[in-house]
Amino acid sequence: MKINYDLKLQEKLLKIGDTKPSLLLHVCCGPCSSNVIKELCEHFKITIYYSNSNIYPLEEYQRRYQELFHFIERFNHDFQQNIQVIEDPYNHPEWMSHMYALKELPEGSLRCRLCYNLRMRRTFDYAKIHHYDYWTTVLSISPHKNSQWINEIGDSWQSDSPKFLYADFKKNNGYLKSTQMTKEYDMYRQNYCGCMFSYEEMLKRKEKDD
Repeated sequence: MKINYDLKLQEKLLKIGDTKPSLLLHVCCGPCSSNVIKELCEHFKITIYYSNSNIYPLEEYQRRYQELFHFIERFNHDFQQNIQVIEDPYNHPEWMSHMYALKELPEGSLRCRLCYNLRMRRTFDYAKIHHYDYWTTVLSISPHKNSQWINEIGDSWQSDSPKFLYADFKKNNGYLKSTQMTKEYDMYRQNYCGCMFSYEEMLKRKEKDD
C-alpha cells in the first residue's frame, strides 16, 4: 500500500511549529528546488547540498550549478533569507562505476533508484557529520521520479539525528508552482534528467523530431 508522504510532511510541519530546525536539502537544479525552498524556508534554516555527479556532460553540470547559485542569491534577497549552497565535489567516473552494469535498463528503472540512493546517501552522510537536525531531497518534485522509492531510501537511513523529512513535493500543485517560479526568475530549464543515459535518449528524440 502506498504511503501518503505529503500528509506525513504536513503533519511534521505542524509539530515543528516556529522552532526552525536546521535542514540539509539535496538539490538537483534551480527549477526543481524553487518552490520547495520557498515553502520550507518558513519552517527550517535551510542549507543546500548540490551532490549530482550523475549529471553529464561536465558543462551541463556546471550550468545547472551556476543557475542554482544565482537563483539562491536572488531568492535570498527577495525573501530575506541567508541560504547557503554547498557543492559536493563532482566525480562522474565514480558515479559511472556504480551505474555501468545497469546501463541497458530504461529510464525509471532500478538504475534510477540506485542513482537516487547514491546522491541521497552522500547527503545523509554530510548531514550526520555536520549535525543537521533534518535532511531531505527535492527529487520528489518531478512527476518523472518515483516518490515512493525516494522516501523508502530516506527511511532506510532514518535516525534520531539527522531525521529524514518525508515529502512528496509534487503534491498540492508543487510541480506547477516550480514551473511558474522558473519563469518568474527566468531560469534555464533542462530538457533531460541529467545522466549520460538520459542525455543520449534526449539526443535520439531530437534526431527523430528533426
